[in-house]
Amino acid sequence: MAIADFTSRDSFVAQVRKPLAIELAPFLEREIVTRRLEPGEKLVELDLCARFGVSRSPMREALRLLEASLLVTRKPGYGVRVAPMTLENLDHVYACRAPLEALAASSVARAPWREEAARALDLCLKKMQDAADAGQVEDCFFANVALTDVLHDQSRNPVLAGLLAQVNKAALRYRHWAFCQEPSMIALSIGANIDMVEAIRTGDPRRAEKVTSELVLEAWKLVRRTFGDRG
Repeated sequence: MAIADFTSRDSFVAQVRKPLAIELAPFLEREIVTRRLEPGEKLVELDLCARFGVSRSPMREALRLLEASLLVTRKPGYGVRVAPMTLENLDHVYACRAPLEALAASSVARAPWREEAARALDLCLKKMQDAADAGQVEDCFFANVALTDVLHDQSRNPVLAGLLAQVNKAALRYRHWAFCQEPSMIALSIGANIDMVEAIRTGDPRRAEKVTSELVLEAWKLVRRTFGDRG
């Protein structure tokens, strides 16, 4: 999933000349993923329209798209709010994510284009490492998001990619939390992804599946530990 970057209404308008719901949603997604729009926060349609300089119609549709992605909730008399982050939801998301990510990695390792895929993944890994070396945690996180997007695209399985896109939208907030709150997450992610890319490059689907599954499961544990202690 590509997550748009912006700092103000002006930068949003500069990037999107004719705002549409499908173009607006990623900007809101980034705010939710990075918790600038906090879990449980009420999303007032008119305030968001003023902030982004759009009319109510595309904003309303963008919020519906986020609702379908389970990033916001809508209840009569309660309004639209950012979906809560809970341990129960984390467990549901990661129980789905672990086997799907492992399947994507093993599929790419079996593919005739695996060397091409490995080169594309290497570029993302370099960006992760450069950001980590510079102490830029959020940049490292978004480089990791780009890496998983490349992996999913390189599976060239539209059904699998579609399932992963849905699951990962729900997972991104927890992944961001892990990168920001758990010091060991960056080194774990870089190390495991190096192993995964090498398994893909050498055509070892079992190794790619194992490494990827273990990474997601370990990340699940780290998020559970830090997220459970947040209070």
